[in-house]
Amino acid sequence: MRDDLTAPRINAPSIVPTDSRKKPHIGVPRENVLQLLQDAVVPTKEELAAYWAKVHKRALEHFGHRPLTLVRHVHGTTFYHKGPLPKDIPSAVRQLHMQKREGGEGTRLWVDSLNSLLGLVAIGAVELHPWNATAENFERADRLVIDLDPCVGMPWEAVVEAALRMRELLQDEGLSTLPKVTGGKGIHVMAPLRAPVLHDEAHRYAFRWSGPSLNATRNTIPLCAG
Repeated sequence: MRDDLTAPRINAPSIVPTDSRKKPHIGVPRENVLQLLQDAVVPTKEELAAYWAKVHKRALEHFGHRPLTLVRHVHGTTFYHKGPLPKDIPSAVRQLHMQKREGGEGTRLWVDSLNSLLGLVAIGAVELHPWNATAENFERADRLVIDLDPCVGMPWEAVVEAALRMRELLQDEGLSTLPKVTGGKGIHVMAPLRAPVLHDEAHRYAFRWSGPSLNATRNTIPLCAG
């Protein structure tokens, strides 16, 4: 330390990289992200692999051999996957190549075994959303899914009542139903079809029941349905 000299002014470089001052890079190509899930709680790959090992037989009854829409967790980001798939997909994961309506070729993944499921874990798939069609006949739906979501402030009991009413309506049509309650806030009423139909036809049929029919419940419940 010397009192007879003035310390030189040093322009030290910032410890914050220049690129990080801009919009954060999430580590996933923009064209691959359909919707970010900011508050998602993601299990570890080890936890997810252990879960699939435990439940895979029953799970494959419901989404085996069906094209899948994936929610992936990659580089700390959770998102609905859209667009090009990763290049390192394990061979146990099945791939379905198809012509898209808007043009070009698309690829959907599907599973038929525990090894397939573990392959999806390896590429960061944390949620699997199956199509209402099989990989072998992907252009035709073999089941209906009517999604009943509550409006803001609507009690859970109202959703249950609407689902029970929906079951009655579909039973009158000769369709057996089952509820799916593993989603976020509502109930999926699922009904296997007697014979596969084109997706547009299935959509029109499901839409027929998602409007005024639900308001025929005892208390005339206004339900947000999709």
